[in-house]
Amino acid sequence: MTEVRVKHRVSDTAALVMLWAYDYYRENPLVRDYLRNLDLSAGTDLLDCYNRICPWYSEVIINRKHFIQSTVRELVRQTPGRTTIVNLGAGFSPLGLELADLLTPGCRFIEIDESGMEHKHALYTHLVPDRCGFITCIEGDITDISSLVDDLEDVETTHLIVVMEGLTYYIGRRAMQQVLSTLSGITAEQSIVFEHLKPCSLINEDRRFIPYRIFSHVRDYTSMDRMTTYSDDEIRAMLPAGFVSVYYDMSGMELKRTGANTFFPTPDSGWLSCAVAVRRKEDQIRLYS
Repeated sequence: MTEVRVKHRVSDTAALVMLWAYDYYRENPLVRDYLRNLDLSAGTDLLDCYNRICPWYSEVIINRKHFIQSTVRELVRQTPGRTTIVNLGAGFSPLGLELADLLTPGCRFIEIDESGMEHKHALYTHLVPDRCGFITCIEGDITDISSLVDDLEDVETTHLIVVMEGLTYYIGRRAMQQVLSTLSGITAEQSIVFEHLKPCSLINEDRRFIPYRIFSHVRDYTSMDRMTTYSDDEIRAMLPAGFVSVYYDMSGMELKRTGANTFFPTPDSGWLSCAVAVRRKEDQIRLYS
């Protein structure tokens, strides 16, 4: 496939995540073509720095991405009617391409981020011309509630699937609660994939140095005051009424992907987890497992 003439330079932290997941992405020919159109060089210094702290950190990112992609697929499969998948803080994540085979007039994909969305949709038009009409890329700040409402108020759907990957650590609790409350009013039937950083107290003492050193550096590098963490109980308390939530530690994600617990033998050996929260008619609830 012919490449877009000028590669788009991806920001350092976004490029870092894509470099960690590069081998996983290469298994999908469509995503492989997408990566050829991106300049990920800004992330190489961070990659070298963090791989010295944890040489196998790519396993964390690949487990997370595999889990989220397969979970969204299952949520789409389980729910009849019109479905809209919304990827908040999407950046240049190729999740839309990973799910391209699902996209139809009855299953649409929306991405929202502060920048890069116009160029990203141009890539979709180039790579998946038969599916790009089912993908909407919106530039906006998801914590600007009025803007978020404007972005999603015309969504015609019976089931909304919200993906928050690599996002929740950078947003304060109050702002996140406002986002969840706003989303809750869009449609009654809704699923949320809430990936997050765990509190230090829930991580094995032998492993705590890994997220501490990496996320402390990210915090300082991006000039943030702090990184936001969540426990299972804190997420449940924050969810709007009617949601049923199931919690997945990294050990469960690794087992799902590889069939073994090589790097994450116990729930407390990981520091990134996912809550999958579902709200729909009682007889339809069948959480992904």
